[in-house]
Amino acid sequence: MPLPNLWQLYDLRGSPFFQSTLGAASEHFPLSLFIGRAPEQRQLLSVIGGGRSSRQAVAGAPGIGKTTFVQSVKGAAIDAGYWTVDEVIPLYSGDSVEAVIGRLLAAVYDAVVTARPQASSPALDAASQMVRAIRLTGGGANLSVLGVGAGMSRSTGAATPPGAMLLDGPRVMRDLLAFARDAGAPGVIVHVNNLENLSDRDALAAAEVLRSIRDTVLLLDGLHLILVGTTDAVVTVVNRFAQVRSVFSPPLLLEWLATFEVETLLAERYRHLSMAPDRPGHSPIDAETVRALYPLFRGDLRAFLKSLEDGVAALLGVARDAPPAPITFDQLRPVLQRRNEMQLRSTIGETRFANLVAWTQTDPAAELTQAELQELWALSQGTVSLALKALIAAGCVEALPRRPGEPIAYVMTGVARVVFG
Repeated sequence: MPLPNLWQLYDLRGSPFFQSTLGAASEHFPLSLFIGRAPEQRQLLSVIGGGRSSRQAVAGAPGIGKTTFVQSVKGAAIDAGYWTVDEVIPLYSGDSVEAVIGRLLAAVYDAVVTARPQASSPALDAASQMVRAIRLTGGGANLSVLGVGAGMSRSTGAATPPGAMLLDGPRVMRDLLAFARDAGAPGVIVHVNNLENLSDRDALAAAEVLRSIRDTVLLLDGLHLILVGTTDAVVTVVNRFAQVRSVFSPPLLLEWLATFEVETLLAERYRHLSMAPDRPGHSPIDAETVRALYPLFRGDLRAFLKSLEDGVAALLGVARDAPPAPITFDQLRPVLQRRNEMQLRSTIGETRFANLVAWTQTDPAAELTQAELQELWALSQGTVSLALKALIAAGCVEALPRRPGEPIAYVMTGVARVVFG
């Protein structure tokens, strides 16, 4: 017996508040649901189309929609003949140069075989064996399994030099890109995406890796690299070394979607998820709920949608009307306050929670510097710095852009603003 679907009360096949990334190949989360950012999309596409290779960075706050935005750019580039795939390339803590080259090579190979699944050539054969070795060994540090260092023609147990990926990887990638161009593709787009998950130390290490592969990989004809992460991480990785900075376009900083764009985004989701093809699904929330709740998350669309999904689902569980009237902010807020307070106390602990309580007694919307928080919390500068780092990581606090001649100010955001008002 199928489980009940609460969203059917609104003639919807599922939750319109999903947080999944949109993709060109996704039926459930198609790129047709993407809303806004047309000028930024044109900017990235003009750089891609303006040269034989390119390197760009997209920066912004967590949850603001960076990944889906780049997916939309890739979708438009596919329409223009470029080759790419929905999958993104991660960077991990402790990554070696060899591992990153291996992942980039695998991404180019996947784009090529997706565009030309029946094609055959020496370049594809060589890449296929190397990518198999990369995936068998978890990154590419030891490629002796398939004999990559011995002409890549057969499986063998003979040892290969430790630097086989450094020598063979760029050459195989160059040949793959040449195959793509010969087949009519203007280039191949690869998408590196999780810089915001790296620590400061890991971001510095990633900058070192990019510097190491600048000439052998990043500048290959036909390769278009898009690097995505939080503003601090992007600045660290791209601007740390002049050799890397000089070959990247200036980072593109994404701002919040406007509230009317979020309303349009939700309307498109209601249409897409409608159980009746001839009409849109009903909205589970009223317009004022969006206008009141979204600004509390300061553009963090992912956290905003999760709060809506959690709160509305809880209320629909006790709904009796079919369909019930759209939920108001006054109805939703007490549910979110209870749920988020429990989550906050569990995530940040009672000491950090008490810090937030003291902050709200001043003003939940106040912008405070570290010096002001030292006085408010009666803590040392070092302790305040550690507290802020924990609160930022938990999505409770945001560091505002530094104003010239002034210290950095911090503002409470997200679930903390929902809890404290």
